[in-house]
Amino acid sequence: MARVQVDSEQLRVEKVVQLKPVSKTVKGGRKRRFSSLIVVGDSNGHVGVGMGKSASVPDAIRKGSQSAAKHLIEVPMVGSTVPHMVIGRNGSARVMLKPASPGTGVIAGPAARAVLEAAGITDILTKAMGSDNAINNVYAVLDGLRQMQRATDVAKRRGVPLEQLAIPAKLKDASLYEPRQPLVIEYQDNVDEKYNRQSQRPGSNGRGPRSAQGGRGRGPARQR
Repeated sequence: MARVQVDSEQLRVEKVVQLKPVSKTVKGGRKRRFSSLIVVGDSNGHVGVGMGKSASVPDAIRKGSQSAAKHLIEVPMVGSTVPHMVIGRNGSARVMLKPASPGTGVIAGPAARAVLEAAGITDILTKAMGSDNAINNVYAVLDGLRQMQRATDVAKRRGVPLEQLAIPAKLKDASLYEPRQPLVIEYQDNVDEKYNRQSQRPGSNGRGPRSAQGGRGRGPARQR
């Protein structure tokens, strides 16, 4: 599956799956650094995974986030779940991804849950088999999402109408497989406007009303 380009401001989900110290033995001694495994997504069908390493924790997280943003993929979805069952593999790890009915939730471990929630999948059944390494499981889930196919693409590749595919009738609606557009956040202007209205009220400095004598509205100031 080809990579996609999404504005970094729209990647509103960032999860730190793993953050651990690592060391390297050099001529002058041991060189201690931090390694991070980061998952980013927009909760609307786009997700990416990246790793970063640095001498400080913030730089390691930043590098992992930047690497994940450069390796985004688009996940085919049918409503709030995936279109079909698949088994993703990476190294000795295998993760089964299976569609679920609405209301099921994300039945997954911590590593798989981070990838699925960042992609916007809210109903799915998973099963991790083999390795319990977080890095292998995350990339196994990503491999499974890469293998997902839209029914419309399968029908086009086979040269047959969508209605002739051996899939459930509810999945033969072509509108279910339309590509999802990245989410655009528009609530910031409303928040700024609300804050400006509160700050412009008489006797208000953004921390609550004050009385005319300079107190916080608890009555007149005491006479000395």
